[in-house]
Amino acid sequence: MNNKEQELFLKLCDFINPDEKVINELLPEFATPAVLGHLFFNRMQGVAYGVIEQTGALGKVNREFKNSLYAAYQQNIEKNNSFLLCLEMLAELLKPAKGKFAMLKGALLCDYYPKGYRTSNDVDLLVREKDVTVIGNILSEAGFAQGNVRNGEFKPATRREIAESKMLRGETVPYVIEVNLPYMRFLEVDINFSLDYKNSDGRLVDGMLSRAVAYNVGDAEIISLDKYDFFIHLCCHLYKEATTYPWVKMKRDMTLYKFTDIYMILKNFDDREISGVFQRAKELGLSEICACVVRWTVEIFVLDDLFLNECVNQNIAGSEELLNKVVLPAERKIAEYSEHDIKRRFFADDRSKLLEEIKQ
Repeated sequence: MNNKEQELFLKLCDFINPDEKVINELLPEFATPAVLGHLFFNRMQGVAYGVIEQTGALGKVNREFKNSLYAAYQQNIEKNNSFLLCLEMLAELLKPAKGKFAMLKGALLCDYYPKGYRTSNDVDLLVREKDVTVIGNILSEAGFAQGNVRNGEFKPATRREIAESKMLRGETVPYVIEVNLPYMRFLEVDINFSLDYKNSDGRLVDGMLSRAVAYNVGDAEIISLDKYDFFIHLCCHLYKEATTYPWVKMKRDMTLYKFTDIYMILKNFDDREISGVFQRAKELGLSEICACVVRWTVEIFVLDDLFLNECVNQNIAGSEELLNKVVLPAERKIAEYSEHDIKRRFFADDRSKLLEEIKQ
């Protein structure tokens, strides 16, 4: 994409502070197939339609561009309705395990955005490692089976895959059940017991779960992390994907909707809450990772907040290398991005080619 296409793409992804003037200027010429593809690739198509409608620019965009976004927006609404039904069912199913888990990410966020803007393909659970079997047994008894959905069909996991996922990835092989709802044939539940790509110290998970709280999402009452830990977990998850080589290679390391989650929550935090989330992150030993993710988000969305930026600078001081470092777990190597500008890195066709090994 050229610079104008990139600018339009990012403007269409900002539903919190939509720039009506720039969007109306850019849409007639730069609503190209490349922009449309990036919106779908980054799961921002529903947001883009809403922003175009919100800024009164529907008449400025060509028919195919507009109709594609509108159809996706309507599909998002239907898919999210199906997801909320699944969430209600799962919340009821897991009641006997109260205190042993928290629902993460989309389980809470899917109802936090305006309708049609955010969907979720699965439900992520944070669980203490000692309770993984308890949760897994509840799901298995309800008809879930471990495996993966590939090309629309369920493929059961092997014993080796189940063992390797738990040992190497800090999560279980997904639990899947066929639900046959609109735009959601299967419900997938992922059980996580680590905050990074490996099986790490369980004290962090225990500390977060000890503060879990209830939220109303649709017609369900779900258990999730408190607002600070929820945000910190989002940062850890995004950082894990952005800085672990397999995700970079799969081009799943910088999907924009995950930065949008961070951006939206930051915009809803006041200075007291921003200070509070960094203080909590420091207690957990995660302040540098949070600062890194917030710095990326601030630069992508051009978030001009003096207090927020001061907090970021204070918490990342002396650890700026985190902004550009990538871990290669299988090779036991560390690499660094030659491109330090996060926007240029985001729009790179193949970020793996920007990595240079750090000699240790």
